[in-house]
Amino acid sequence: MVRTANTLTFIFLLFFAVACSGPATRPLTNVSSVEEDVSIDWSEHEDFDLEAYREPPVASSVGVVHDVPELLLSSNNVVRYSREEQAGFRIQIVSTLSKQEADQAVEDALAWWRDFEQDDSLRDLYPRSEPEPPVYQDFRAPYYRVRIGNFIRRADAELLLEVVEKSYASSFIAPDQVIVE
Repeated sequence: MVRTANTLTFIFLLFFAVACSGPATRPLTNVSSVEEDVSIDWSEHEDFDLEAYREPPVASSVGVVHDVPELLLSSNNVVRYSREEQAGFRIQIVSTLSKQEADQAVEDALAWWRDFEQDDSLRDLYPRSEPEPPVYQDFRAPYYRVRIGNFIRRADAELLLEVVEKSYASSFIAPDQVIVE
């Protein structure tokens, strides 16, 4: 009985191995015939007419009408604004995971900055006048960071940091790309 089981197992494995082997491989083309240069004239087999699908040429007298005033289209009269950036420092006042907290911190920082600009005794700490308050929100996963100021020298940032720490105790100086006037 054991011998019959072993024999059946051997036969099964032999059939399994033969069934999985697949057919013998042969090259699809004769190697000697590939070396010959055979040119085929496809016109005998092809009856496609390209002329029926050609598009007529576009008329060259087509004019473009803009809704933009001519003054803006001319390059001579356009005033160009550039914001040059370079390595510098900003004072980071908030770092949070919440977008809502960061947005609220930006609003608070804008209000704080407007009050700061009104105080003439503090004007020497940040003498630059910018069209918008220098309050920036930056997202670097996973944190939203709120930073203020554009300082090229760290010493200038340290002077303002002393005033900022009164309102934002956890503020610190952070290296950043700053806008240069």
